[in-house]
Amino acid sequence: MSEKPDIQFTEHILVVEDDPAVRDYLQELFSSNGYLVRTASTGKEALSILANEYFPLLITDLMLPDLLGTEILKYVQQQEINSAVLIMTGFGSVESVIEALRQGAYDYITKPFSPQILLHRVARALEKIHMKEITRDISSKIVYAAEEERRRISRDVHDVLGQALAVIKLTLKAIRNKVPASEKEILSDIDGLSSHVEDTMNEISRITKNLNPSYVAELGFSKAIRLYIETFSKKTGIQVHSSLPDSFSFQDPQQNIHLYRIAQEGLTNVAKHSGATKVELNLKVADGLAHFSVEDNGKGFDKPQEDKLLGLGLIGMKERAAILGGRLSIESIPGHKTIIRVEVPYESISSRHNRE
Repeated sequence: MSEKPDIQFTEHILVVEDDPAVRDYLQELFSSNGYLVRTASTGKEALSILANEYFPLLITDLMLPDLLGTEILKYVQQQEINSAVLIMTGFGSVESVIEALRQGAYDYITKPFSPQILLHRVARALEKIHMKEITRDISSKIVYAAEEERRRISRDVHDVLGQALAVIKLTLKAIRNKVPASEKEILSDIDGLSSHVEDTMNEISRITKNLNPSYVAELGFSKAIRLYIETFSKKTGIQVHSSLPDSFSFQDPQQNIHLYRIAQEGLTNVAKHSGATKVELNLKVADGLAHFSVEDNGKGFDKPQEDKLLGLGLIGMKERAAILGGRLSIESIPGHKTIIRVEVPYESISSRHNRE
């Protein structure tokens, strides 16, 4: 499995300002200090730029001719863009500044401003985003490393324990053939031990498949997750209804495994924490995106509990969604349900062949 390449961080700033004099001044200030700068004079122009380019830092006026700066901030948050947003205001309104910070703005600065103070805040904001990118990159590498370790453990368990149990099973069979039929108690003990060895071999087979689900790459996501759902329902007693395309499969087999792990971890969290009796798995493809969800009828949780749950597998799920180029979101209604939604880019193998 190829390792995800190291991230490349560019100190690129988008300045959104309708006053030409201020806009030109900021472009000159940042450019002369080594930053790459792009400017927009309206909110709509900024949104159009953001739809196609990534900027670690956005500096926007609070009051634009067509939009509020907080509307650009809202767009960044809705699209889950890893960018810091710095709000400029010439009105000195404490209420508007507090509201912008409450909505998630990184910082604010009032006009007229000191260039030294502005540059300091810009450097601090970019450093924060850079550290977040580094953290995300490390998390991705941990996911890859964990997958490789699962493969190694799976091979070791299969090769060492599996073969040892196979030898024990054959040895017990040979011993049984040497025991006289009259020794019924001994034969019963041997049969019981053989049955236990057989059960252990089956359990090891299940464990190795979960550790290294190579069959996911071979069968594709839909077929593989149906097999897992069957085992999950028998083990937990939770009813699982699935609505999945018959032949859904990514072009890269490893991507099937990432989505499979997300579904697997989602169902595991349901069994461990939700108290649910029913789960629905849905997958549909539309406009080049695969939309996958896991919805349970359990007890749900409130927002403060989400951070606690993130330590129980949801961080890894979000990381896998990011590796797939998409995103994962969680909606929970205490006392009613929890929905995990995943949205990732998808192109079927047949579509790619037709395009080529």
